[in-house]
Amino acid sequence: MIAYNKILLSNMLIIKKAKQWFSRDLIDGSQMATVLTKYPIEYFKPNIFIKIGLFIFTLFLISAALGLFSLLCVGILMHNDSIQGYSIVVSVLFGSACIFFLEKFIKWRNWYSNGIDDALLYSGLSFIFSAIAFIISDDMDDENGFLAMCIVYLPFLMFAAARYIDRVVTIAMMICMYCIFFLMVMKIGNAAKFIMPFAFMALSTSFYFIVKKQMALSSRTHYNGCLKVIKAIVLIVFYISGNYYVIRESSIEFFRLDLSEGQDIPLALIFYAFTALVPLAYLYVGLKTKDKLMVWVALLLIAVAVLTFKYYFSLGHPEVTLTIAGIIMIAIAYASIKYLVTDKKGITFKDDPNEDNFLKTNAEALVIAQSFGTTAQTTDAGVEMGGGEFGGGGSGNKF
Repeated sequence: MIAYNKILLSNMLIIKKAKQWFSRDLIDGSQMATVLTKYPIEYFKPNIFIKIGLFIFTLFLISAALGLFSLLCVGILMHNDSIQGYSIVVSVLFGSACIFFLEKFIKWRNWYSNGIDDALLYSGLSFIFSAIAFIISDDMDDENGFLAMCIVYLPFLMFAAARYIDRVVTIAMMICMYCIFFLMVMKIGNAAKFIMPFAFMALSTSFYFIVKKQMALSSRTHYNGCLKVIKAIVLIVFYISGNYYVIRESSIEFFRLDLSEGQDIPLALIFYAFTALVPLAYLYVGLKTKDKLMVWVALLLIAVAVLTFKYYFSLGHPEVTLTIAGIIMIAIAYASIKYLVTDKKGITFKDDPNEDNFLKTNAEALVIAQSFGTTAQTTDAGVEMGGGEFGGGGSGNKF
């Protein structure tokens, strides 16, 4: 199912783990060199700046090809009023071409997340989705048309996320699934306003346990990044489903709830408590289970909770509130750092041994290990002319 070379992906994981062990002095330089030799990574992996440049350049090439194709077909457009039909054909053609070249380059060049393959993937999906939108848009109204597009998009996104293990596509897939669920619940009618928050909580809870089970399977190792993205999304959506601000504003926007000044929504106390306590529960569970992702999500949602209460309950001038909040956060951070300098039940301020901080402390060792771990490549130089230092063409005299 995965388009990329699974041996290559496995070697990447092995070398990443070996670097972590080497940085902790669990293996020596010769063992690290042996790992680098035995599990080679033969693919083009540029740094983030080159990757961004290649991504933009590839998009530019695709845009230029689309523009050139349109210029060549301008005669057809002048004698044909069906611009929509032309747009559908072009979208399908370019979408198929992008996916075709993506597959071929992955197979021929062992490409993996170098910017070019990302641009081809996103462009291919964008062209295909544009074609679907053109086909559906004329046949349905806005709400039903959007629901139909999401339903048709979802299989493409699921296939792309599974085949190319791409996190951006995974995010788009989850958004699409939640949009479908939202629009389907909306069709229930007036009862939707009462069950919507709890329905989203139930769906997110189901997703969470499914993802947690999948992450425990060794066969899903290569999907670990995508599964982490899904886990973060469902944790955030679960909280947003009961956040007071979201409940109040969505009730006014989608369900035409008429609230007079000073009036509160039904079950307001429950949603106030939910807004304040769920991030703290995330933080507690994350620290107890040593789940770093949940801790980061909890810290983010604590900030959201504070902003929610600040929006409805002002304590005075914003600059005073922000200053006091900043002082409190600095004090908490300083006290936490001092307290966690030594391990407290497995929680510490020290570097995580499972983090890939190898280059931070062992850059020189990596260069040495790679020098010993790679064999010299001999190349056939072809016909070599003897002598000559200035284009002598084989002459033995110096110029």
